[in-house]
Amino acid sequence: MAILSRGLALLLLVLALGVQGAPRSIANAADYRLATGDQLRIKVFDNEDISGEYSIDAAGNVNFPLVGQVKAAGLTVDAFTADLTRRLDADYLVNPKVSVEVLNFRPIFVIGQVNSPGSYAYSPGMTVRQAVALAGGYTRRASTSGMTIIRQDGSSSVELEAEEDTEVLPGDTIEVDRRFL
Repeated sequence: MAILSRGLALLLLVLALGVQGAPRSIANAADYRLATGDQLRIKVFDNEDISGEYSIDAAGNVNFPLVGQVKAAGLTVDAFTADLTRRLDADYLVNPKVSVEVLNFRPIFVIGQVNSPGSYAYSPGMTVRQAVALAGGYTRRASTSGMTIIRQDGSSSVELEAEEDTEVLPGDTIEVDRRFL
């Protein structure tokens, strides 16, 4: 009984602290951080002339009518929506209602021992196996157990060991290592 209690306490501690390096799911859209390459659909209700599709540029901004450059990179969709609403409300519109959704996520990159390394469109729920399939599958020298995901974490990058069923996030680089005999 004491062993079970210690094991349960350890499990609860791990869940409370979170597992460092564990993949985050894009399903939790509230945590998703915008970045260069994301394409947004911005709707300002009753203002169809400024509503439309906008891309986040290389500087991390969206060039929006009336207000100009609006920082988007690093913000959640909700934070970006609130900032854009505040800017429109300050000088241009009375009580604007703004809706923002990610139309297309930034691409993923597959490199290393795959037949067609390159940039590929991200789809929610994508796994390493599916990303490798997009890249033409493994070469004959590929190691299916030696894969790394390089993920941007703010201003730095983090390397994570990956399996074929590991979920991929927008902007990830999947590196398939060479097999050594």
